[in-house]
Amino acid sequence: MIKVICMGDSITEGFGVEPSESYPSVLQNLLGEEYRVVNKGVCCTTALNVENEKGVMGMPYMREVRYREALQEKGDIYVVMLGTNDAQDGMDDTQDFKYEQNDMISRKADFVPCYRQILQAVKAASPGAVIYAGLPIPVQECIWRKHQESYLKEIRACIKEAAAAEGVSLLDIEGAFAALPKEEQLKLYQEDNLHPNQEGYKLIARTVAGVLKNKRHDFT
Repeated sequence: MIKVICMGDSITEGFGVEPSESYPSVLQNLLGEEYRVVNKGVCCTTALNVENEKGVMGMPYMREVRYREALQEKGDIYVVMLGTNDAQDGMDDTQDFKYEQNDMISRKADFVPCYRQILQAVKAASPGAVIYAGLPIPVQECIWRKHQESYLKEIRACIKEAAAAEGVSLLDIEGAFAALPKEEQLKLYQEDNLHPNQEGYKLIARTVAGVLKNKRHDFT
């Protein structure tokens, strides 16, 4: 049995839907009994693992129990999809006020080293594993103004840089959404215009499944 470990934030954990509707759960159904898909996503987490004079910024995935569990799983395939929560500036939704501890985009220079640290940890834990770095889905007109697609474009470029440096393949989740007309994209999101709905999670799962099946990984 091939073990697939899904690491990431709320878009991996399955925010806003039933556990059976998260993309890892749908992926399990698509891949079938030859695979075991494990969901190690944690809502609100960032790839960035940095501090300032006030303490830890954001909610680093690397400090979460599920991160350690993901490494302990010794998977055959790892799908890492982080970056959405790194693409925020900490602005309050209504007031002209910035929460400094959530101004993650201000620490963009630290993103590549942090993301590489995650990839390196996976390699060290499971030397034979195939690793994919997922490019996060587009941010639409999000109800939380701190989340901006312009920031996420910068973060995707950082993910590409980190993946190239570590010899890790990219998984173009963004492209699967961006290929659709705007009105069709919007139908794949919850009301917050940040998280996918059931149909959006299905598209993520189909995209991941298509890559895994086409690669025909042999772990025998």
